[in-house]
Order: sequence, then C-alpha cells, then structure tokens
Amino acid sequence: MARVKSGFRKRFNIRYWRWLAARATIGRISLLRRRFSFYPRGVDPEIAATLVIEDRKAEMATSFTPEECAFVRDRCWPYDTLAREWRGGVTVPVQELALTISPAELLGHVSRVFAPDREGVVIRDVEWVNWNFARAKRLRVLPALAGRCHLLARTDNYYHALFEDLVPVVNYLERFHPKGMPLTLLLPPSRLESLNLGCALLEQAYPGVRVIAMPDDAKVAVEEALWLSFDAGNAEWSFADAAPVQRLADLFRAHYGVPAGRGRRIFFSRGNSKIRRLLNEDALWDIARGHGFERFEAKGDNHAEQVRLFSQADAVIGVHGAGLGNLAFCRPGTQVIELFPANFTKSTYLWLSRRLGLDYGWLIGEPGDYDQAFALNENLLRDKLQSLPPSS
Repeated sequence: MARVKSGFRKRFNIRYWRWLAARATIGRISLLRRRFSFYPRGVDPEIAATLVIEDRKAEMATSFTPEECAFVRDRCWPYDTLAREWRGGVTVPVQELALTISPAELLGHVSRVFAPDREGVVIRDVEWVNWNFARAKRLRVLPALAGRCHLLARTDNYYHALFEDLVPVVNYLERFHPKGMPLTLLLPPSRLESLNLGCALLEQAYPGVRVIAMPDDAKVAVEEALWLSFDAGNAEWSFADAAPVQRLADLFRAHYGVPAGRGRRIFFSRGNSKIRRLLNEDALWDIARGHGFERFEAKGDNHAEQVRLFSQADAVIGVHGAGLGNLAFCRPGTQVIELFPANFTKSTYLWLSRRLGLDYGWLIGEPGDYDQAFALNENLLRDKLQSLPPSS
C-alpha cells in the first residue's frame, strides 16, 4: 500500500530497462531461460491446472450501503489496485480458485509457481509478466519435494501476510484439504515475525502440515503445487470470509494467552512513519482522548499487544495502512473509523469490515503530499466521535 507512482516513474528507471533487455535476450533463448530461471511468459492457473479443487463463480453481495457504494466507486476505484468490473452495484462477480499444478517448480527469487509443461509463470490474466514476477538469476537447486506444496508470497506487509498468505491457507485447510494428507508450506524470507509465527501456528494446529524455508536464491521441483486465489475484480478485496479469519485470530490469541475483554477504544497511531503521516496527530489525539481513546503504535516487537488491544476494542481510529490488518482480531460490531488524505482513498478495509461484521466509517482529510502526509479537520473527528455509542 505504498505511494502512487506516475507512469513515467514506473517506466523510466534502470530496473525496467534492464528487465526489457533481459526479456529481449535471455527470454528468447530456451537454454538461457532455464539457466537463469527467467520466464517472462504468464500462464493462467486454470490452463495450467492438473486438478481443480474448487472453481466457484458467483455474484457476491458487497453489503455496502448506497453511500458506501458511491464512496468506493467515486473515490476509491482510481486508487484500488487492478480495480475493474464493478461500478457500484449491490453485488460483485467473484471467482474463488483452489487447484493443483503438476509437475511444478517453485522459484524463490520471485516467489512464483512455474509450470514446466506450459513454459510459463502461473499468474491470473497476464500474458507477459513484469519484473516483479520474472527475473534473471542463477538459482541453486534444492532437493525435489513429494506431495502437495504451497508457496507463500514474499511479503513484509502485515496486511498481505494475514489476508493473502495465511487466511487463504486456513480457508483451504478447513474446507478442502483431505485429513491426514501431508501439506508443505514453503515460506520465503520475511522480516515479519508475525508471518513466521502464523505459519508455525498452522503447523501446530493441523496434522500433516509442515513449514520449510524457501530461500530467495533457490528453486525446487515439487510433485504438486497448490494454487489459491480470489478474484473480485479488485485486488484490494481479499478472501476474508469471517470463519477462516476467526480461526486464524483464535490461533494467535491462544498463543499469546489473550483474555476475553471489551470496552477499549484505540487511537491507532502511525508514529513517525514516512508514508501517510498524520500532520496534526497530537491535536486529533487530544480530541480522541476526551472520548476514552488510548493511543497505540504497532511495532515489530509488540504483536502480542496488537492482538490483545484489537481483540478487546469497541472502537478503532486509524489512518489507512497495513497495521489496520489487525481488524482481523476485532469482534463483530466494533466501530472502525479510517482516515485518508483526499488524494488517496482505498476500499480495502471497508470490504474487510463488511466481511467481518464491523461497523465501518471514514473521514477524508486534506490532500497529502508525495509521501501522503496530510492533516484532518479536527471538527470532522470531533463530530464523528460524538456520534459513537458509549463503550460497553
């Protein structure tokens, strides 16, 4: 959820031109493609599939109010990632896929599945992949793995780790995975201890699941690669059914020994973050404190406290960012107030809140600068807080 880059900045940089040169040379010669594990061609998972476990196509209710539909359509859609196919209706077309690809190679440097029979990197709706999914690199070969294997995405983003890595795996394990069948989760390097811990908790909770490291300088042939995806025409909208999210949240709460509780009001601070810093945070905090809020900043070493506070919260105020992924731990009915700069609004947490039964609202501040630092009119927050129901 980084700053928005212009098309000029995306195209005119050394990395882009280096990748174009590699595609024009290495990408055209079969021997070099294999030697440098450089596969710029994409293949749709449905084409690469050996076994389709689930292919669910449906019109899913958004559960948005008319005001929320307008907010998403008119304000968020230009900033939501890969947004398409929905213009404000009460339903959205979705497709949920669970399938296997056999044989397959897992590529550590791009965290992707490669289908040798199709000579392509497995990816949705893309014929030629970009430099995020195809890079020229000599990879060491790890011993081949038998059985069903799933490669997690490489991420240091907390929201993506929860809702694009862990929740889909829990959803699959709870609904489809044959009991007793081994499943190997390959975990790329990540600075997120919460992701590493989440994988360890899945290993403990589900017999047959094991977690092994997937180095970024290696590749491994697997007997059967598991592919999981959810497509709602908007990459901001995740799997996020309530049941797998609740199951994952319960695993974290049990690990940390988080007691049941409620009544907390959390003013979720981004501190000195470079991206989306709230310029008048102290003034806004004074207002929130008068309504019983406590200020909290998420850090790498206080994940247990994040889980505890969000699990016990009746209300959460926070600027848009990955840390609001902690809404996974909130009870249904929790009040959520998300803050945005006027020139960067996303529907990620509105969608998530509707999936989890949270009571979502938003406030729009002034336009942000290049780093999306912005100020929010204090009266907007004051009026919003006065309308909140009392804490239980």
